[in-house]
Amino acid sequence: MGLLDEAVSALGGKGGSGNQAMGALGGLVEQAGGVQGILSKLQASGLGDKVDSWIGTGPNKAISPDEVKQALGPEQVTQAAAKAGVSEDEAASGIASALPDLINKVSPDGKLPDIGPLDDILAGFVKK
Repeated sequence: MGLLDEAVSALGGKGGSGNQAMGALGGLVEQAGGVQGILSKLQASGLGDKVDSWIGTGPNKAISPDEVKQALGPEQVTQAAAKAGVSEDEAASGIASALPDLINKVSPDGKLPDIGPLDDILAGFVKK
């Protein structure tokens, strides 16, 4: 669990915007079937190459807030924004900036670990 805590701490430690990003991501985790659910939606929307880059050992490909909105759907972004107490644009931007870094940090060997504990940690950000 140390790796997960370290990854979340690094992302949440970006100040106010980092906490908002993690809050939005945490809200999304609750609705989308966990981190794996989010990644599956991104892959199904044609963003598999970006997801693979976050898991792989090479450079991470960026994802835009608009890609987040398209892949996850406006309803989920709206709900995540409401739970985090930010606008929809801030939520999409926060998710777009936090998700690649988070997935990269929890998969240093190029493989995604059991991410159930990560879901629990991220969901905890919504409650803070």
